[in-house]
Amino acid sequence: MVGIDEHVASLRTIDWVIERDLPSGSRVDVVTVRNGWSTDPRVDRALVEAAAARLRGRSHVDVETLVRFGLPDRTLLEAAADADADLLVIGNRRQHRVRTALDGWMPERVPTVADLPVVVVPEDWEPVDGDVLLGVDTATGDAALRFAAEEALRSRRRLSALRAWKLPVTTATGALSVLEDPQLYEDHNRAILADSERLLHLRYPGLRHRPLLEEGDPAARLLAHAPFASLVVVGRRHRTTLGGVFTGSTAHGLITQGRTPVAVVPQRRRELLDR
Repeated sequence: MVGIDEHVASLRTIDWVIERDLPSGSRVDVVTVRNGWSTDPRVDRALVEAAAARLRGRSHVDVETLVRFGLPDRTLLEAAADADADLLVIGNRRQHRVRTALDGWMPERVPTVADLPVVVVPEDWEPVDGDVLLGVDTATGDAALRFAAEEALRSRRRLSALRAWKLPVTTATGALSVLEDPQLYEDHNRAILADSERLLHLRYPGLRHRPLLEEGDPAARLLAHAPFASLVVVGRRHRTTLGGVFTGSTAHGLITQGRTPVAVVPQRRRELLDR
């Protein structure tokens, strides 16, 4: 499902879906959500039909169009649930932060409450023939790892699995405890990355992948690699927008600062619950 509005960021979401090169027979629902008071239904219908025509003209997927009325984030997620969508794609006017705030921080609100993966495409995105970049984080489970691996296989790209680590703040005495020894802490994070590598070997034997272990803030290290990636994938640790923003969410940093599409994957994906 692709959520659009009248702004240029919506064109980037459509172009990203086209670039994704879905197999023939795949279905894409194009939806716009209005409050029912300030817009002309004919304009809304023309908007989704134009986006659908753009998709049909450059891909071989089945396209449906929807116009819904209600609160944008809630109504968009309800539409995705009604359609049993496996992925939601939305645009991000990150260069127009005031307008984004007036619209209710949609690019940040939707991924933090959705129960399906959400891809946020920035308005200044340009296609890059690079790796799928995964932020390895044990706190968000392995749903993000599965999503990233499947996306890399589907797009015939390599997966770069990045584990970024920072040494904890020193104790009140100014010294590190034995468990906070820099080498031990690095070895611990290296083991976490190695576990992810073993999972990838077992589950996806045909996948090309490489491990990356780097010291530093996770968002900063992912942002450093993001310009060379086709997609950045992170798990979601928080359930609320405020929780993500005020605790320095990695996804928040990537969405607000990067030009690369970001996939935010909740810990429990609907399609994994029945496996």
